[in-house]
Amino acid sequence: MLGNEVIDLDKLTKPELIPLRRRRGFFCMQCQKPVVFKNGTRKRAHFSHEKEGVSISNPESAAHILVKHSLARWLEEQQVMVEVEKRFPQIDRIADVYFEYQNLQYVLEIQKSPMSDAEFNQRVNDYQSINATVLWIFLGNVSEKDSRFRLPPVMLGREIPRLFHFCVRTAKLQIFKAPVFLTTREIYANPIRGKLTEFSVESLLEVEVGGERVHFDESWLEIKKRFRKQCWFYASKSERKLLEQCLIRGFNLSLLPTEVGWPVAGAGMKKSLFVWQAYILLTVMKYFNHGAVFSARDLLNHLNIEYKVIASEVVYGQVVAYLKWLVIFGIVKEEKSGFKCIKTPEIVLTLEDALKRDQKFVEVVRNFWKV
Repeated sequence: MLGNEVIDLDKLTKPELIPLRRRRGFFCMQCQKPVVFKNGTRKRAHFSHEKEGVSISNPESAAHILVKHSLARWLEEQQVMVEVEKRFPQIDRIADVYFEYQNLQYVLEIQKSPMSDAEFNQRVNDYQSINATVLWIFLGNVSEKDSRFRLPPVMLGREIPRLFHFCVRTAKLQIFKAPVFLTTREIYANPIRGKLTEFSVESLLEVEVGGERVHFDESWLEIKKRFRKQCWFYASKSERKLLEQCLIRGFNLSLLPTEVGWPVAGAGMKKSLFVWQAYILLTVMKYFNHGAVFSARDLLNHLNIEYKVIASEVVYGQVVAYLKWLVIFGIVKEEKSGFKCIKTPEIVLTLEDALKRDQKFVEVVRNFWKV
């Protein structure tokens, strides 16, 4: 700020930046403390707090500010009414970017630093209370290998149908539709990606009718193979109860029935996907005999007894989604009152047999989904 004027360096050309060197009296619009204009040869033009005037109450990184204004300009170019740093006194919030589209209100929140689930949910609830939908634009490093993505901490465990990630360096946007949390750090997905200018506002708001189906192809076989050969060993160290239930039936976690380990969107269990699905299958095998009918709530009660799974609506949804996989594989059948056990999963004795069975089930799924 300079008096009542907002100085937005992103909107100025190089010749327009030169006169700013001679001007004084700039101050930070966040903390009202003095800042100085810098325009050297090593860094892009920017403002910097004076040594004794650094804002500590609401600091923003250069990346945060850059992304915020980039998104605002992108929306303006599509003739969308937009406002940066819009204040909402009634909920004591300042939205990074606020815009209206087709008579609905939206807030873009740019987030890089980790935040607790409580803080995340509170912010969402606050904006919902004034009929505004929050869209989270996450920053940070994302690594990729064979449809698997390792996420920065801020993106982990978020129960939202789509994850948006923006790379400051490349100005590219990634949209993860119905991400499957394989572990607490890694997801399985097939994102839509490109330069921000290649997307429209509808790209952020689009939600498929009936929910978004998870990405699925034969890369899932490599994920299952990796778990069987490596990850089960690490899981067994902390999952003694699960390992005990497996050994009673004559196998270890690497030989879990093929019916365990299929993509379900979300991260409600806060556990490795293979582990929490093993919880469910083994609990069904233990408590419900052939021909028995049970509800998802019945199953959740037993999961709490066996593995201390705390029931919530998100967890309930994941349990039901996995039971539908067991319907596809012929282990249970849907009834009006719940699910009926009609078959016991086949147990194999060698890793080679397990991998062959995984391959066979991928073909079953591809035929069922007509992938």
